[in-house]
Amino acid sequence: MANGKVIDQQKCYACHAKKSGFGNGDMIYTRSDSKVKSLANLKKMVSLCNTELRLDLFPEDEADVTAFLNQQFYKFKP
Repeated sequence: MANGKVIDQQKCYACHAKKSGFGNGDMIYTRSDSKVKSLANLKKMVSLCNTELRLDLFPEDEADVTAFLNQQFYKFKP
């Protein structure tokens, strides 16, 4: 969890804050029109961001980010 939180803060938050238009990177996770509807979809989105934005995350880092985001925001059952 701790690693996922650090990665989210270092590599995800600023981009999401810019995309939200409100300067709050967490808003992307809590918006009503979220594209993320399941844990599998969350995993895919984290992987997509990693690949498209060349974040250089290892698979275990992607798993940590997914776990952190799920615990913090989504609450999907495994």
